[in-house]
Amino acid sequence: MSPSLLFLAIDIATIVCSALFGARALARRPRLLSAQLIALIAFNSICHVVLSRYEYRYWIPVPFRFEVGDWATALNFARNLTPGLFMVLCHKLFSGSRRFPLWLLGLFFVQMFLEVPVHWLIPADWQFGRFVTQIVPAILQSVFVGFALYWTIVDWRLDLVEIRRRIRALFVIGIGLNIIGSSLLLRVIIDQNTIANYYAHLALTAANLLILAFVVLVFTGAELDELPDPGRVREVARPPTLSPEVAGVLARLAALLEIEHVYRRPSLTLKDLANLVGLPEYRLRKVINEQLGYQNFNVFLHHYRIWEACRQLRDPQMRRTPILTIALSVGYQSINTFNRGFRDIMDMTPSEYRSLEDAPLPSAPGKISPKTA
Repeated sequence: MSPSLLFLAIDIATIVCSALFGARALARRPRLLSAQLIALIAFNSICHVVLSRYEYRYWIPVPFRFEVGDWATALNFARNLTPGLFMVLCHKLFSGSRRFPLWLLGLFFVQMFLEVPVHWLIPADWQFGRFVTQIVPAILQSVFVGFALYWTIVDWRLDLVEIRRRIRALFVIGIGLNIIGSSLLLRVIIDQNTIANYYAHLALTAANLLILAFVVLVFTGAELDELPDPGRVREVARPPTLSPEVAGVLARLAALLEIEHVYRRPSLTLKDLANLVGLPEYRLRKVINEQLGYQNFNVFLHHYRIWEACRQLRDPQMRRTPILTIALSVGYQSINTFNRGFRDIMDMTPSEYRSLEDAPLPSAPGKISPKTA
């Protein structure tokens, strides 16, 4: 097989795998924002492959070129959406209940403005043209991927869903680094007018194909069922009886939370709680997820802490107790973290909650300990 035919086969295989991955995501969960973002990123990957066949036409024999004509601008716009969409996807999947920073969304719009419309507004021979239309957007794309990787990594140990933990690893090892390579390596570091840039593009495309093939072949589609919202608490239909081992773990966990109130400890970690229960960390993670429905350890703690804070805020005898004192008493180390967690669960600030005459309590964590088999 000639090199040109091999490179064409890699591109076509990448297009097919991207299409299969995006179609599977939409077919499985069409109304899920995460699935829609995955499908859009897959479509943008196809646009990238097609446009690259046109942009690198000087290094590609005529029979293997793709002619895109007037579609080049639209394909370029779609391709350069990918890092920003990847950032939004990682925030949605892995950041728990943290709100998306609006200033990053503003930078995303700036980057896309520099990618396409600005070309029509500046002279072709302007000395700063490449800096504005290539270097700055590439740097912004790398910033977006940096935030995406940060959100993917920072709460890794707090994620209670094993499937999503594997997806985090896939994002960190493959997709994020691949996008950074496409942004910086191809647009800034290697001269775009040299064949070295084309070979670097081929290497990145081949790496991307391996990742896509792995995802298409290994992931069954059921993984999407675990993606929707790490901040939610899934309804768990537990059987009336459990094995003595699981029931014993739940009983010990119930005692720690409902009697000893260990969630009030400011620096409580999943590892600390596992030590108190007398269980390996990975097994406690599985119990909390499968038996209690929590997908994130911080959300698990927030549920208990905010519930007790609401009780104190509703207590007439604590009407004059400072909110900071209440926050510290239930385990928070700063008022900002408490306010953010309170607002995420109650959709209002603690001050607003306290001012209500009939302030509702959040749903109680409930009794953990079940009957044993």
